[in-house]
Amino acid sequence: MKVSSPLLLPLKPRRRFSPSASPSLLTPPSVDLIGPPCPLSNLRPTYYAALFPSLPTSPTVPHPYSLNEFPASPTSARLARVQRQLHAADLEWRLMRYRIDRHDQDFWSKTNTEFLSKRDSFIVEERTRTGQDDVELAPFYKAHLDRTRKDYAKYNSELWSMQASLLWPSLKAATRSWRWRWEVWRAGDEGKEAAARVEGA
Repeated sequence: MKVSSPLLLPLKPRRRFSPSASPSLLTPPSVDLIGPPCPLSNLRPTYYAALFPSLPTSPTVPHPYSLNEFPASPTSARLARVQRQLHAADLEWRLMRYRIDRHDQDFWSKTNTEFLSKRDSFIVEERTRTGQDDVELAPFYKAHLDRTRKDYAKYNSELWSMQASLLWPSLKAATRSWRWRWEVWRAGDEGKEAAARVEGA
């Protein structure tokens, strides 16, 4: 009986991702998402959903018709202009929150990495000095808090300042979706059709 080498067995073809086969995977989520905690910072990353999550038409795929041949109605043009304004403001709001999240991630990753490194060194030194496996960590914790007191105070001050800077932008962000709904409602039936085209673009 002839036995084939495992290296000579035919390999199964890899499945390739086809964007046209799964269009739903290309559409960004319409709700905020929270991921698993980072092992260093213990913070959960957050994806902040856009006000208009639909993707724009890919520039690599040309439109079959010249869109200039079909002028938009004033209502449709106004809704498109309002959407661009709201989208720009929403993007600025999301980027502001991402910057604060990045600040928190950097601080806690650095702080926790240093803490774990110094704790492990302390444990090794104490075990070597005493010859016992059980190590009293209270002196290390006290020394660590004394050493990092100014860093924590600086971080808290920066965090409070950044949180305060979010109050007015968060209020404006809460009104943007209502502004869009009001603009569509004000335009009536034509507004609903125009909004469907604009949101699907």
